[in-house]
Amino acid sequence: MIKINSKDCTGCRICEIVCSMHHYRVVNSERARVRVTTNWPWEDEPVLCRQCRKPKCVESCPRGALAFANNHPVLDAEKCNSCQACVAACPFKAMFVDPENGMPIPCDTCDGKYMCSQWCPNKVIEVVGE
Repeated sequence: MIKINSKDCTGCRICEIVCSMHHYRVVNSERARVRVTTNWPWEDEPVLCRQCRKPKCVESCPRGALAFANNHPVLDAEKCNSCQACVAACPFKAMFVDPENGMPIPCDTCDGKYMCSQWCPNKVIEVVGE
């Protein structure tokens, strides 16, 4: 499970860079599964999947394209029609759409490595238990 200590976020966006590099080998925050929101000059906050126990994104998918496995949502791209019901259903606004193909890009925890957490210089994104 993920814990966010947003008061320590500086808005450096290293989490976004690491995520897009890990998954696509590009620096492109729009392809990251974590996004930093800014309410400048007061606060920055990383937004990412919280690995809900009963994920609304999975429940909302009319085609059964999302499942919950290994503590995160898993997309079956063959079943997905890009309706984005999962994006609308996420209570944390943490389901994003890949601008390259219009498909949802759920956080896959980097196969349990949580790269965003590993690289965050202020340890804003913390992995707590599994």
